[in-house]
Amino acid sequence: MPAHTVEQVPISKPISPGNVRAGLDEEEQVSLAQSIAQNGILVPLLGHYEGDSIVVDDGHRRLDGARRAGLATVPMLIAAKAPTPAERVTLQLLVNTQRQGLRVTEHARALHELMQATGWSAAEVSLRLGRPSPGTISKLLSLLVLPREVHDLIDAGRIPMSSAYQIVTVPDATERERLIQAVLDGRLTRDRLVAETKAVRTGRPASRVNMRQRATRERVVIRLGKGRSVAVSAPALTVESVVACFIDLAEQIKHAGADGRPLAEAVKCISTKTK
Repeated sequence: MPAHTVEQVPISKPISPGNVRAGLDEEEQVSLAQSIAQNGILVPLLGHYEGDSIVVDDGHRRLDGARRAGLATVPMLIAAKAPTPAERVTLQLLVNTQRQGLRVTEHARALHELMQATGWSAAEVSLRLGRPSPGTISKLLSLLVLPREVHDLIDAGRIPMSSAYQIVTVPDATERERLIQAVLDGRLTRDRLVAETKAVRTGRPASRVNMRQRATRERVVIRLGKGRSVAVSAPALTVESVVACFIDLAEQIKHAGADGRPLAEAVKCISTKTK
């Protein structure tokens, strides 16, 4: 690839003719813009001159996020000459396929280290990074109570995330180990695990759950006055699960609607992401 020099380029100057990505995810771009507003662009864009214009070879998402964040300039590595079409596609494929996200528990440990080093709260970390929501950060941090070997099982998908989050609500380490083994052996369904963890926390024996009961969903309607109400439906509802759900939902709606879009579109964006 051609050699590059770093320049601070006015935000209006770069043009972005296309990328190997089919399109930009709106929710992801809102989060990226929030992160850029807090931290700036950490990795320069790549580009080259074509006449008076600067064409972006890599960094289309960062350029869009910088514009949303209101930056005046963006850092770019400017090539001395334009890459060939093959070089451009090769570059875009490499940078996109080499970006591998952190595993779940790696993410949790990194968040913990960041919060320990800075003293930031979950809300502050969410604001600084653009994501995840404070509720999600708290749930990720809760996984750190589990042994490292269990972390490996979670990352490998042997223990579902929903089950892991339920198990860490149990304060006794011995009981957590019993529940983990039962999940690995396939002896606990999601509903049965909820009943078991609740029984351990309250000190009451878990009631037997038959197949018909497992399929039952609980539903509550919370009336807020002035004609407003919120309905919540799930296989098992507790005060803690509803509060966590509302915190996470509020953060998702806030991020999705940060660009001023109507509520219906923001909700549609969230619904599409969770399918």
